[in-house]
Amino acid sequence: MVQNTHKMLSGRRRSFLVIGTAWAALAAGLLSASPSFAQEPPVTLAQAQGTPQPAAASERPQSQVSTFVGSLIPGFQFDGAVNLSETYTTNSYGVAGVNGQDDWITNGGLALSMHDHSRRVSFDANYNGQVYYYARGGQDTQITTNLDALANVIAIPDYLNFIGRAFAQPVVLSNSGFATASGIGSPNGYRNGYGYSAGPDITFRLGDFASSDTLATYGAAYFTQPSGVTNIAPIPGVAGPENTTTRSVMETLKSGQDFSRLQWTIIGSFSELDRQQGLFSEKAGIATLQYAITREFSLLGTGGYDALHNTIPLTRNVSGPVGMGGIAINLEDLQFQFQAGTKYNSLSYEGSLRWNITATSALSGIATDTVTTPEGQLLNNLSNLTASLNGTLTTPSNIYANGTTSSLASFSTQSLGSLSFNQNITRYQQASLSYLLDYERDHASLTAFFLKATELSGTFIGSPTSDSWGMMASYAHNISPLTTGSINAGYTYYQELGGHSKVYNVGGQISYQLGPQTGVYFRTDYYKRDSSQALQSLSPFTGGLDDLRLTVGLSHQL
Repeated sequence: MVQNTHKMLSGRRRSFLVIGTAWAALAAGLLSASPSFAQEPPVTLAQAQGTPQPAAASERPQSQVSTFVGSLIPGFQFDGAVNLSETYTTNSYGVAGVNGQDDWITNGGLALSMHDHSRRVSFDANYNGQVYYYARGGQDTQITTNLDALANVIAIPDYLNFIGRAFAQPVVLSNSGFATASGIGSPNGYRNGYGYSAGPDITFRLGDFASSDTLATYGAAYFTQPSGVTNIAPIPGVAGPENTTTRSVMETLKSGQDFSRLQWTIIGSFSELDRQQGLFSEKAGIATLQYAITREFSLLGTGGYDALHNTIPLTRNVSGPVGMGGIAINLEDLQFQFQAGTKYNSLSYEGSLRWNITATSALSGIATDTVTTPEGQLLNNLSNLTASLNGTLTTPSNIYANGTTSSLASFSTQSLGSLSFNQNITRYQQASLSYLLDYERDHASLTAFFLKATELSGTFIGSPTSDSWGMMASYAHNISPLTTGSINAGYTYYQELGGHSKVYNVGGQISYQLGPQTGVYFRTDYYKRDSSQALQSLSPFTGGLDDLRLTVGLSHQL
């Protein structure tokens, strides 16, 4: 039971389913200070960004261990926090050119978290709602919602679980359009996104010969317009997201203890993605063999057939045989797999890396190759949502070897470097590599990513192949028992819509605890985008822009 439940809690990938120099310089200077004091709890990403966050479950007194397997949270917990801040922005519209009016933005927010863990039920949820009021009327008052939720119900121990996930967040339509330093731009630049996936997971063993895992999932993504949206399409080729439903069934057979040197996995899957343009379906039968040359080194081979069909015929035939080969390395603290070969009738590569450097530092990476839509990408990323031992919602790659979560890691259904919502069936080839560290007073996160998108249906502007790549870094330091400093920076290159753009961002923050429940923070963010001439000529909204934001805020734990 422990093994099965832990596996279900850790999550698995499915086929369907990212000038402030003043405060940044001040933050960098204070980060170098090294006064002597006792070790403090690590800073969280929410603290580093000035977002109110309820107290983590691991920070609360523990009177017992949860009876739900894989959790340290006893019983029911509910926490909350409020936030109030004032921001000066040089580009409240988030538009290109010199028409971005400066403004003062008053922001109020409420953050809630709930954990309910009993013998057979595990539920974790985080909510963060924000209201943005523009003093000079640069934008309509904006209300945003961020929600992550994960539930696991053990119906029949060792045999039947019901797993559900849900999200809500603003979804950026295109990184080549409206943009601001804080991420909340013009109403024409984002949509309010909501989604869920749920279904039963049936597991059983065929003696020592094999184990079976059957997962059936139904999911959906919905989108609404924020206030202030115009009735025009500001960027040609960017249709925006639309409501989508998905249905999938996956059966996995794995070799049991009767097999030692040669292990095998057989997967049969069927999935459908239903939207206004029609129905997209995928049926696949895949087998993987792993032969151990030594205890640590194995050869991998994958073969099978993948059939894809769309109501409107695809521009390329991507149905066909799957044949890949590679290696696997399995050491005490290092697991690595990589395969390359043919898939979708062209070269394909897939792999994963996990290196637990220490108990609280890790290097992880992943490479995937899927065919779906932008909405399908959101639901695919949602399937990676998992809970750590203390109830923190994140992805498996952000959990350290000791079970804790990286303090600077975050979860989003929208991928780093995500391209525009064009409503085309698209082949997405993605790769990312992340380094995470939490050590005494220092906390770091560094991520490099790459995304290649090949359009397989519909119309598009420019080349049928688009890509993005970049790097993001964050660093936080506990300067004193009451003071925390943080800096972050990023660079992303987007090639799409017949042109390209380069995006730079940098930020810094100083946080000070006024008391056990109340803190004040000062933050700055700077965002700059350089667009090519071809991209600038596409629309008045796709040109170069910049935005500087200075914020002072107050947060209080309820």
